[in-house]
Amino acid sequence: MLVPRTPHQPDRPTWDCLACGEAWPCAPGKVELVEQGVVHRRSLRLYLESCAIDMIDDRADGHRASGRDDAIYDRILGWFDAHESASTDRATGRAA
Repeated sequence: MLVPRTPHQPDRPTWDCLACGEAWPCAPGKVELVEQGVVHRRSLRLYLESCAIDMIDDRADGHRASGRDDAIYDRILGWFDAHESASTDRATGRAA
């Protein structure tokens, strides 16, 4: 599995960024994750999926992570899926 090398890591159980304090994944963290995941996109996807599961587990254990419960997918995976879709559209020449 991809182990991101960035100071922008989630601080469990709050799921805020250790480096900047914003909700994780923060904007700089997303950029660094995508840069590191260029070759290993599936590994990055698995890493983000495991983070989403960990966030759900933390909330189930009574910890209050930042953000809404119904926004976990959008927060952890939605941005990556949108990035992947846009990358595919650029590579194939299709309009987004």
